[in-house]
Amino acid sequence: MKRQNGFSLIELLLVIGIAVILAAVATTNYLNYRIRVVIEKEGSRAVEYFREGIGKARSQQDGVTWAININNGESDYYELLSGGATGTSVGRVYLDSGVTFTATTSSSTSVITGGPTITPIPSQINIGMITTNGVFREEITIKTNGQVTRDIQY
Repeated sequence: MKRQNGFSLIELLLVIGIAVILAAVATTNYLNYRIRVVIEKEGSRAVEYFREGIGKARSQQDGVTWAININNGESDYYELLSGGATGTSVGRVYLDSGVTFTATTSSSTSVITGGPTITPIPSQINIGMITTNGVFREEITIKTNGQVTRDIQY
């Protein structure tokens, strides 16, 4: 009998099937990783921004009152206002297109009181962020003593 070289159709289909399954798993993992990195970046950026604002208020920089404005609406953003709640924006930061504020985050402006020994925030501020696919969440809390914390939920 003559010996045949090569693969049978069943062997070839089996290898292609395994390759497709591995590609699907790898793609899903990569996309989730990418989304998680985006929300981590947004959370870190927001925490640093809020800490900067509280620092400016405590040091009474420029001799004015400072405020944090959160806008949970058509375009989600937060900003630091020089001169209080109706003051001038010193920088507006829009959330990445893959992240939005949660429904529990209300649009509001909180005035930060100056001075190193007083309570800078009149009431605790809770800011929630969620990815547009709803998989990853992050909660940022600004306590009345000015402490900013993050709770990451993956």
